[in-house]
Amino acid sequence: MQNNIKSQTRLVFIQFVFSHLSKPSNEFEKIKSEFDYYFYNKVLTNISNQDEIKIKYNKNYFSKLVDFYSNFIVLDNIKDNLNKYISFDRKFEKWDIINQAIVLSILSELSNTKKEKIVIALNNYLNLAKNFVSLKEVGMINAVVDNFLNDKKIL
Repeated sequence: MQNNIKSQTRLVFIQFVFSHLSKPSNEFEKIKSEFDYYFYNKVLTNISNQDEIKIKYNKNYFSKLVDFYSNFIVLDNIKDNLNKYISFDRKFEKWDIINQAIVLSILSELSNTKKEKIVIALNNYLNLAKNFVSLKEVGMINAVVDNFLNDKKIL
């Protein structure tokens, strides 16, 4: 799969996780179907320069990421357990939803990725995160992900 398509799929996946966290339900298939229907091949126009962007992603890869996520978040109540990987006083559940979505997206995929591909996938996610949050927050996300991956011996 082309890197550009993989990046777009991960971007849609972050949006999927954000959507799930915004209105929690266990209807992953329903949310995924809505994404496939409302977003796939849709054209968005950039207001400032009128450029058109076609949203295209790999549906099979997106489906796999959704499966990883649905399995990951039920595993040991992951949202509560992430607090032990945070080295400052703000608990994970108090983070902005976009930061939570980015972390959960990264960890759910990387927990199911071959060791030799983890750094590439992580860098891709961190580059995508720069479009949503400040560099300081990207650093915070990276630190939590590193702590988790090292503790679970994934890295």
